[in-house]
Amino acid sequence: MQSKLQDGNIIICGYVARDAELKSTQTGKSLCRWSVKVGERQNGEQKEAIWVNCQAWHGAARAASAKKKGDTVLAVGKMDISEYEGKTYKNLVCEFVSI
Repeated sequence: MQSKLQDGNIIICGYVARDAELKSTQTGKSLCRWSVKVGERQNGEQKEAIWVNCQAWHGAARAASAKKKGDTVLAVGKMDISEYEGKTYKNLVCEFVSI
């Protein structure tokens, strides 16, 4: 599920594709990355998964790092959509992550 709020933030809810990865930058800031399957769309006769790549910083990163493959996650943040070699990539910079 994906929904847009009045302030421009996006809410996503779905299943975590693989364990979240927590890293620290050289300046000591926490960064966590993971992917979420938010739904499916019909592409001809086949169903195609809709994926969102997520990243969180600081406290939200530490909370998100507990997410494991198959967990359900609810996240709120700003969406950045980009295209590369004919594919569309959705990236969500999370301000809130449910634990």
